[in-house]
Amino acid sequence: MAETVLYRARHVFPVTAEPIADGAVVVEGGHILAVDDAAILRERYPRARSVDLGEVALFPAAINAHTHLELTGLAGAIPTGLDMASWIVALLRARAALTVDDLARAAADGVAMLRASGTAAVGEICTAGASVRPIVESGLRGVVYYELLSGDPARAAETLERGQQQLQRWHQEYPGASVRFGLSLHAPYTVSAPLFRQTSEWCRGEGVPLCIHVAESPAETQWLRDHTGPIADTLYATLGIPTDLEPAPGRSPVAYLDGLGVLRARPLLAHGVQVDRDDLGRLARADCAVAHCPRSNARLLCGRMPYGAYRQVGVRLALGTDSLASSDSLSVWEEAAVAWSLHARDGDVSRPADWLRLATQGGAEALGLADDLGSLTEGKFAALARAPLTGLSEVERRDADLVLLALVEGRISVSALPE
Repeated sequence: MAETVLYRARHVFPVTAEPIADGAVVVEGGHILAVDDAAILRERYPRARSVDLGEVALFPAAINAHTHLELTGLAGAIPTGLDMASWIVALLRARAALTVDDLARAAADGVAMLRASGTAAVGEICTAGASVRPIVESGLRGVVYYELLSGDPARAAETLERGQQQLQRWHQEYPGASVRFGLSLHAPYTVSAPLFRQTSEWCRGEGVPLCIHVAESPAETQWLRDHTGPIADTLYATLGIPTDLEPAPGRSPVAYLDGLGVLRARPLLAHGVQVDRDDLGRLARADCAVAHCPRSNARLLCGRMPYGAYRQVGVRLALGTDSLASSDSLSVWEEAAVAWSLHARDGDVSRPADWLRLATQGGAEALGLADDLGSLTEGKFAALARAPLTGLSEVERRDADLVLLALVEGRISVSALPE
């Protein structure tokens, strides 16, 4: 029979309910039985093994909605100060020197980083298949997206078929895996219109998760407008790709996807920086979620996501770290701290609790995991994270709002609760 354990903490943050001072979470068989005042739960579960965590805040584990774990070994390998197109060229050159075994070891290291930082699930973009086994064996949940790239309209069908075959192999190799398998269409400047249409239609019909990088950089917007700029002059020229495989659509990245019917598949969209009001209206109507990656956006000179405008129209948001090739860590909690600082300077009004939600419940919703993860709620998986409060003053430790402020200011560190 599974042991019943009661975890008591100075503050418990359920996310979907108000914080609980001197709260507790009761766990049995890997699931949450109850969340309430510690004294109440001790009386209700007198035989539970009591674990007093002391002066800590207890959170649901984070959800990293967008990353590339195969690139973990490229931390510090790409020069800073490069625009998006130049960064991709440098990334491709660095990655070409890595073997599949290198990528697998890097992915395993990335998985360990995720778990250590109190992360329960991931939206992983996989190109070589090297990150699947480390993720599955770790017990992390989420979605592994197999990435497809082809700007040649004539190769759309064969490219989609390759993706379908890869998903079939993964389903056969990893029956009962804790993750779902999906497809990723890289970006509007590397994927043809037929490939967008055919893949999104298939994913929608089969219920297969879909992810797309979109509206990330000004260069992407310029490319779609008239096929000029850094995408043409740097990326395509370096790789020897012709720029006339398709006519320029003359539309914004989001409008382009909407016009192709792609948004009907409700893909998870990564970045979403270069958007206007019309774009945001399209995303809201389609009920697409967007993974916000502020550190990567800053590193690649992409600009700042208009967070306040997203909130005004009700687009669902999550947080992602992107890869260590463009970010300093795989900690979603650190991503939230950067986002808080960034958008506070922009004058976007938000509360610390908003960023806690994006780091947890927002990511769970974006990856289709809201029934199992993202909040401390009865019946969900007992994926818990903790942050010691010892560095805070007694006044701060007494006040849940001040604890959350310390969280988003990066003054307390979150880690996994040992199982």
